[in-house]
Amino acid sequence: MASLRAHTFVVLPLHNEAAQSEQICDALKKACRKFPGTFFMVVDDGSTDGTAAAGGKGRVVRLAFARAKHDFLIFMDGDLAYSFDHLKPMIAALKKADVVIGSRSMAPQPQGGLPARRAFLGWAFNRLACLVFGFDYPDTQAGLKGFTQAAARQIFSRQKLNDFAFDAELLYLAKKRNLKVVQIPAEVSGTHTYKTSQVKLLKDSLRCLMDFCLVRWWSWTGAYNLP
Repeated sequence: MASLRAHTFVVLPLHNEAAQSEQICDALKKACRKFPGTFFMVVDDGSTDGTAAAGGKGRVVRLAFARAKHDFLIFMDGDLAYSFDHLKPMIAALKKADVVIGSRSMAPQPQGGLPARRAFLGWAFNRLACLVFGFDYPDTQAGLKGFTQAAARQIFSRQKLNDFAFDAELLYLAKKRNLKVVQIPAEVSGTHTYKTSQVKLLKDSLRCLMDFCLVRWWSWTGAYNLP
């Protein structure tokens, strides 16, 4: 417990989660008691249901991290897809690495895993990201990622994307900066409900391909100021 005290900043981006607000608040209260001194921030990433105003996951995480002075900076899906029990192994891993990412492929998943449509989209996106960016992670998209203070400064001062593909951009920037990235098992909460309506296969696939092209363009033109 002491290893978490006063060292960790956790951001939870929310998107159209007004219906779950009470459940999320209850979970946060328990987390605050379990991890005293850890600072939790809930941010809105462009909800249209009254959760808040406008943003984009990449943008709100970037802004939230901008002034954080904690040793470890973490973002987790605000819809409670992953329990706060992941914080302890994530902090332990960050003591030995620069970046830690959750991987659903490393843990048994409840409810038989992702719905088929989401599973296919995630697999295709992940394979494309690995091909385009030259890394090899079985799961780039789990909403569970952590950074040391130094690594966050190097990555988020350069990160540009606001939408779905920003996780892959983070890993590309970590690779280009020669940062050590490790993976931990990420188990989706048994009560989590997948919102398949938010994922439009063709539209999102085309948008992600465009985002990947942008990342490579920014890298090639020097916009990232990479070595």
